[in-house]
Amino acid sequence: MSRDIVLQWLLYRGAAIVMITIMFAAIYFSSESIDYLHSLYTHRNIIVYNTKAVAGATGVPVYIYGICISLRVLFTKGVKPPTTQTPVGRILGAFCTIITVTGMITAFIIPIGLMFSPYSNCPQDKLGDYYVTDLKLCDTINNNRITKASE
Repeated sequence: MSRDIVLQWLLYRGAAIVMITIMFAAIYFSSESIDYLHSLYTHRNIIVYNTKAVAGATGVPVYIYGICISLRVLFTKGVKPPTTQTPVGRILGAFCTIITVTGMITAFIIPIGLMFSPYSNCPQDKLGDYYVTDLKLCDTINNNRITKASE
């Protein structure tokens, strides 16, 4: 095996490992927005909602698809990565794209829906992600934690 072939093999496998690491990190950081979605679904007195966090969470299907592609490159025989998509890859790619685009559009539409609901946005600068049924509840929010009295 020549030196160029070995370097090319290392480049593709190294890029696949780096991509897997980045995608797992993105999934890890996106998992923090589950709290945002949970408070939105429960409709209690206080809703915590951040558009950017929810938009990042909707990218999880794409992150998983990227991990699958990277694993395919990592475990392929030969030097070069596969160039053809499998039927499962096509379906999964289309599904991930549709889910992610729909989720990102929805993430930016939800605040418009919150404007027409009985919830009000807290007027304080640090509490911009909080929507409450009564503005007095904004005083019960301390350091990103909601006291038990508001629930």
